[in-house]
Amino acid sequence: MSLEQDFALAVIDWLAGDAALMAQVNGVFHRSPARIVAPYVLLDDVLATDWSTKDRPGREARLAFTIRDGSDDAVPVSAIAAALEARVLATPRTGTGYRLVSLSPLRSRTLRNGDLWIVTLDYRARLLSL
Repeated sequence: MSLEQDFALAVIDWLAGDAALMAQVNGVFHRSPARIVAPYVLLDDVLATDWSTKDRPGREARLAFTIRDGSDDAVPVSAIAAALEARVLATPRTGTGYRLVSLSPLRSRTLRNGDLWIVTLDYRARLLSL
């Protein structure tokens, strides 16, 4: 796999290992599952560009998480977003084949679409190959 895909899968595993987050959602997925009931977290396809150095390959990866929740108000989805952000920002700095140099939140958006609350959280990760 590619550097950014290895990182994306490691982040999903990292999120799934958080008992507090997992108590609030029905799962964390990379791409939309066939059948799942909200609330859940979805990592959209990863956008990556070159971030290599003179001596090491690297990638800048954009991670876009979407939280879907069917609650009547925004309190539960806000709690999920806070737990997700805390866990993402605590992502281990080394993984199989890469070193995470930086991880920064870029933007977030909350909207109501019919019966669903939808929150998107975007991050920029800069990775170097080991």
